[in-house]
Amino acid sequence: MPRMESLNPNFKNYVQQRIAANKFMPFLGFEITDIEAGEINGVLAFKEHHQQQNGYLHGGITSAILDMVEGFAAYSLVREGDLVFTVEAKISYLNRGMGDVFFAKGWVIKPGKRFHFCEGEIWYLDPQTNEKILVAKGSATMAVLPKEAIK
Repeated sequence: MPRMESLNPNFKNYVQQRIAANKFMPFLGFEITDIEAGEINGVLAFKEHHQQQNGYLHGGITSAILDMVEGFAAYSLVREGDLVFTVEAKISYLNRGMGDVFFAKGWVIKPGKRFHFCEGEIWYLDPQTNEKILVAKGSATMAVLPKEAIK
C-alpha cells in the first residue's frame, strides 16, 4: 500500500479527538491500536455480548467495526475540522468469527477532495496454527464535509 499524505500535520491528535467523541466504540469494547496517515488498526476482545445466536461474532458488530476503521482512516487524511461520513458500504462475510480476539484494519485506497474510497478487514488468529482467518472484508465511500460547510 503506498504511503498516504495527510492534509493535517497533526492528524494523529485529530483522529484521537474524533475517536474520543465516538460513544459507540467504548460500548462495544473496540480499541484503536495504531493510527497512521491513511490507515487505522484496532482490536476487540470477544465477549458474550458480541455473540449472535450461534455463538460467533455478530455481523452487526463486524459491520460497525469495519465502518469505524475505514472512517477513521479517512479522518487521518482530512484537514482538522473537516468531518467524514459514510455514504456507502459493502461487507463480504467470509468465515465465522470464532476467535477470542479480533483484529481490524482500515485503509484509504483513493483519497479525494469530496470522497475517500476505503477498504477494511477483520480477522482472528487460529489458536492451533496461528494462521490469520479472515472473517470479513469491507469497502466504503466516505464523504468529506469541509469545515467551511459545517453549520
